[in-house]
Amino acid sequence: MRLSRKVAARGLPALALAAMLGAWAPVVQAAEAPASGQIVHTYGVFNHGFRALTIAARYAVTPDGYAVRSTIRSGGLLGLLVHMNVTSQATGRFVPDGVQPLTYDSAGYSRGEDRHVVLDYSGGQTHIALQTPPEPSRDPIPAADLAPAMDSLSALMRLQQAVRAHHQCDGSATVFDGARLLRMDAHTVGMQDMARDSRQPYQGAALRCDFSDMQIAGFRKTDGPGSAARKPVNGSVWFQDVPGDGLTIVRIAFDHPKLGHLTVMLLPDAA
Repeated sequence: MRLSRKVAARGLPALALAAMLGAWAPVVQAAEAPASGQIVHTYGVFNHGFRALTIAARYAVTPDGYAVRSTIRSGGLLGLLVHMNVTSQATGRFVPDGVQPLTYDSAGYSRGEDRHVVLDYSGGQTHIALQTPPEPSRDPIPAADLAPAMDSLSALMRLQQAVRAHHQCDGSATVFDGARLLRMDAHTVGMQDMARDSRQPYQGAALRCDFSDMQIAGFRKTDGPGSAARKPVNGSVWFQDVPGDGLTIVRIAFDHPKLGHLTVMLLPDAA
């Protein structure tokens, strides 16, 4: 398996991280009993035929807003190369043009250190309230560029609400993942049959959306003009009507500039 520490540096696309909403190998422990109205999903991330990360995602949606939490844990063969255990949480409101994030907190072990990022959305603009440790190896992100950004979990809730309400996903968002500022664009392809895959029970017709994920700020000082960090990540996401949950992301496929083709799949409850 050709995974490396580079995955921690470049990360997963904003949409894939969110979907998970947010780890690699079968390491997710049994989820706590969900609260009333809460949906719990487990996603596997596959690379070269191996389940490399597992993401446990849970969220609750009301007509007015959302609360979502994702935990990414590494394990298996990837755990021999790099350790990751990160939990991210977000809350927000639904507004006529999308979502209004209220809180975001992401903490855990990643890229060789314990990290903690808190975003402040007061005044309708995004600010970094806490970032430990600092990121001196990255170019600072101007406050004006960060102001319109949202966290990846809120970006996913915005996409999911658009799909459930209008059966389309056309739009864009500026996303901050705690280190990098990214531009995510998505457009509707339409209904199509997903390729069969023995690793996933969800088959058949699904709504497909294509996306592009491009880092626009927060580059490492060593990221030259031709570096992989400056290349777009392109992929596709498929939505199906999951009984009891509604239209839900069941599969994401994308080409990573360093790792090659990755697939994210919604797994059965017992996975």
